[in-house]
Amino acid sequence: MFQFSLIFCLSLGYPAQAQEKPSDPPHDLAQPSTSAQGIADTPVSPCKVDDADACTALGYQYLEGDGVTKDDGKAARIFWEACHFGSMRGCTMTGFAYSEGRGLNKAPDRAAPFYAYACNNGESVACSNLGLAYNSGRGVAVDTIRATALFKQACDMGESDGCANLGASYSLGRGVARDNRRAASLFQKACAGGDLHSCYNLGVLLRDRLGVARDYKRAIALFEQSCEANEAAACGNLGLMVNDGQGVAKDRQRALNLFDKACTLGEPESCFSLGRAFQTGNGRDPDNARAIALLERALSLDPKTPSAGEARKALEIARAAIPVHDTVPPKSP
Repeated sequence: MFQFSLIFCLSLGYPAQAQEKPSDPPHDLAQPSTSAQGIADTPVSPCKVDDADACTALGYQYLEGDGVTKDDGKAARIFWEACHFGSMRGCTMTGFAYSEGRGLNKAPDRAAPFYAYACNNGESVACSNLGLAYNSGRGVAVDTIRATALFKQACDMGESDGCANLGASYSLGRGVARDNRRAASLFQKACAGGDLHSCYNLGVLLRDRLGVARDYKRAIALFEQSCEANEAAACGNLGLMVNDGQGVAKDRQRALNLFDKACTLGEPESCFSLGRAFQTGNGRDPDNARAIALLERALSLDPKTPSAGEARKALEIARAAIPVHDTVPPKSP
């Protein structure tokens, strides 16, 4: 059965921290376009030039709906103001707004300069997020070596996401020589710092004996921790181990429940596994209609998922098993 891959992660940068005011942002960090979603021509906040960090904190309030009506557009404008008043976290969050299309028209090429400016002024989250941009080519040319250097810079500054992404780089041999022992150490550091993506990644290495001694029980504990935080891949991996009795009592029903959760969270292989259970009656009452829905979801989530070939064959069989009168609505008289 397919084993899920490691995860890189983007950070929103919590919490806002006090910072010394750097020089003014470069000219290319222009005001957000007035055509962008949710951006007004006039200021929308009581931000003051001498209190940039309070401005950033206000942006988070609008982003999360904390004591105010949630408004991504207003949050993005406030973050932009905070950036220009000297808050590097405000610059990071402006980059995030452009990168993810949160209150601004999605424009990764505009996100990168905000990240770069904040990173150059010591903002660790910006360094990690800029590394992700170079790792995937979002708004900049792919440069995995530079991405790894940025992840290391963020990690050295104490940013858990930076350590997590540096660990993924070492484990995958992306921009640096593959070294799973080093990766495990970085994942452990980030996991201890509260990064649940790293807890999941460390669990993968422990389960598969990659750079560390195999430890199914510890892997189970790490997957459980991440699954509780709705990490889809962790729920799927946990389901596989429970299904096979690795480090825990074998339990088909629990495994299927975990596959159900992972599928709902968007993990295609779990949709396939659950769909086959409904098709074959292995742990679920046979239900071809339910099987079809799950197999179709698996393929829609990722047409190139490792089980795609099997899913298409199973889908064809399931569709053929349903009588025509159950699938074709009757014609109007």
